[in-house]
Amino acid sequence: MRAVLSLGNALNQGTARGSAVGFRLDSLLKLTETRARNNKMTLMHYLCKIIAEKLPEVLDFSEALTSLEPATKIQLKYLAEEMQAVNKGLEKILQELSMSENDGPVSEEFHKVYLC
Repeated sequence: MRAVLSLGNALNQGTARGSAVGFRLDSLLKLTETRARNNKMTLMHYLCKIIAEKLPEVLDFSEALTSLEPATKIQLKYLAEEMQAVNKGLEKILQELSMSENDGPVSEEFHKVYLC
């Protein structure tokens, strides 16, 4: 993604878009649509060529995707329920902390360590 951003900034140098700090994901589709003058190479071909030459380790990203398939099986409903449970637990912790504010030196040290 960093290479795509750098490439886009290089192509747009001198314009308002030339110093972007990010891009929309639908812009990735333009990589295959944007062609060189000779019409033989797309921006995607060029990007792959440059990455293969300068950052070949980036092309071996498939190992980083091993947890992707199990993640697709998680239903959003259950994830939302877990987040709700985490938020409730956090609220309980904050309540406990506020109730223990006047418990003395141990409580003061605890507040310094965990709330700063």
